[in-house]
Amino acid sequence: MDTTDTTPRIVRKTDPEASETWLLMYAGDLLIGYADVIERGDEIWLAEIGVHPKHRGRGLATVLLQAVVAEYAGAQIALSAEPYTPVLENWPREEGLTADTLAAWYSRHGFRAAPDEGSPRRMVRVP
Repeated sequence: MDTTDTTPRIVRKTDPEASETWLLMYAGDLLIGYADVIERGDEIWLAEIGVHPKHRGRGLATVLLQAVVAEYAGAQIALSAEPYTPVLENWPREEGLTADTLAAWYSRHGFRAAPDEGSPRRMVRVP
């Protein structure tokens, strides 16, 4: 592999036993973003989406989200717009966006509020 190429590319990894898929975004050999997706019966759950702090602000999270939507075209996608701090090796522990900022960002990408007992910040995107 040419490690000098820094054009982001997405690699798909799955764990069929857990019904889980990761879309991993690399620049060369460096992991710069990811989306963790879990199949839950009739619904796809976007568990996490994250971009390395040094690579934020370039639309990479949007690229990852669009890849998830394309991968699961025709399915209802749900998520919780709760802030979190990714805990990954070689990533600084920097907080992500606030809950309100996350909700606004997901709204711009076709998600709407659909809270339930288990997740008051639940949002869904219906095909």
